[in-house]
Amino acid sequence: MNGCAAVVKPFVGVLCIDRAKEMSRGISSYIDNEYVEYLEAAGAEVVPIWIDKSLDYYEDILSKVNGVLLPGGAVFVNENDPARLELTNHCVTAARIIIEIAKKKHNEGIHLPVWGTCLGFQLLIMYTTDMANTAYGRDPREKCQYMNCYLPVEFLPDFRESRLLAKLSAELQRKMKIEPFGNHRHMYCVSIEFCKTINDDWHVLAKNKDGHGLEFASIMEHRRYYFFGTQFHPESHCSPQCQPVKDYLSNFFVNQCRLCKNRFGNIDDAKRHLIRNFPITSEGKRHARVFSELTDYPPE
Repeated sequence: MNGCAAVVKPFVGVLCIDRAKEMSRGISSYIDNEYVEYLEAAGAEVVPIWIDKSLDYYEDILSKVNGVLLPGGAVFVNENDPARLELTNHCVTAARIIIEIAKKKHNEGIHLPVWGTCLGFQLLIMYTTDMANTAYGRDPREKCQYMNCYLPVEFLPDFRESRLLAKLSAELQRKMKIEPFGNHRHMYCVSIEFCKTINDDWHVLAKNKDGHGLEFASIMEHRRYYFFGTQFHPESHCSPQCQPVKDYLSNFFVNQCRLCKNRFGNIDDAKRHLIRNFPITSEGKRHARVFSELTDYPPE
C-alpha cells in the first residue's frame, strides 16, 4: 500500500475511557495499565489519546501515531441507552472521530491500523456500518448474558482467509480451540445473526456462545480497512498456556503499526507524548493511568 515504511518501534495511541463509576471524582478518564503492558511487550511505545478534544487535536495526533487501540470500558453508547443516567461517553465521540479519520487516511493510501477490544470492538463495527445512528436496541450490540470468564473460540471455516489469522500456526489454532484464553467481560455482544447483515464489510473469524446459547462474534476484521477487533480482552493476564496466543495477537497488531510512516516532528515531541510520563495508580482493583480534565502532555 502506498505511504508505508517499516519502523522498528511504533507509537500506538490508546484512547482514554471515561471515568469508571467506582473511581475518585477528580478522575475524568483512564487507561488500564494492562493495555500498556500488552503493547509494550510487543515492542510498541504507548501514547494516550485524550477524550473530549477538538477535531484538530485528533487529526494532529493521528498524523503522528502509527496505530490506535480502542479499549473496553463501561459507558453509554447513544442517547437511548439507559446507562447514560450514571455514565459519560466522551470516548464514544472520540472513537467515532478516530475511525472516520482512519478511514480517510486509508483512502489517501496511508496505512493506519485500528484495533478494537470489547467496547472498542463494538464501536468499530457501529461506525463502519449504517447502524451508527439507530436507536438503542437496534444498534450492532445485543444484550447477552453477563460474562466474566475465559473461553476458547470456535473458528469459522474461512478464518484463514484473513490478514489476522492467515499465518496462525496449527499449534496456536489448537490452543485457541481448547484453551480458555479469551477473557470475556461484557454484557453486550455482536450476534452472528447480525453479522450476516454486514458480511460485505466485516469478516467474522471466530465466535463464542453465552450461557443462553446466543452465538456472537469474538474475532473480526474489516474487509477493506486495516481494522481488527476482539470481543474478549487479549491484554488480560492469562495462564502460561495461553501466553503464546496473547503474544500472537499483540505482535500482529504492532507489526501492522510498523507499516505506518507517521512520525512525530522530533524525538522530544515524541517523548512528551508517551504514557510513561504519567504514573500508575491503584483505583480499586484497577492499575491504571488516570487523568483529570486538565491533564495534558508535558510542555515542550
